[in-house]
Amino acid sequence: MRTIVKLAITAVLALALPTLAVAQMEEIKNSTPEQRAEMQDKWMQSNLSLDSKTSASVSAINLKYAKETQALVASNTPNFKKLMTFKNNSQAKDAELKTIFTPQQYSLYEQKKSEMEAQIKQQLQEKHQAAQSGS
Repeated sequence: MRTIVKLAITAVLALALPTLAVAQMEEIKNSTPEQRAEMQDKWMQSNLSLDSKTSASVSAINLKYAKETQALVASNTPNFKKLMTFKNNSQAKDAELKTIFTPQQYSLYEQKKSEMEAQIKQQLQEKHQAAQSGS
């Protein structure tokens, strides 16, 4: 059961991270890949102090992975395989971003990503506990 919960968290993180605040989760459900990529672009620009060249490269990466995520969500792929693909896509995206960011930007990116992961994990645990106590 814990493995399933961890995989669910990974899927949520792959969809939501690294760039969206927890408060924006509802927007993700009802947004296009282009809108999600734009939200990610804005977050990265404001939090990582990107120059125009870096920003353009990051925008292309964000859109690429937002489209891949959209295609995966819309597919009939079994859920477990989707979760694994989300995780792999997140790792691939991070690897691409690492080649574009300065070491300081990438370090800050990882730090902010970890903070958001912790927030989301906490919220998921609270929802899980509330659901169990309500059952």
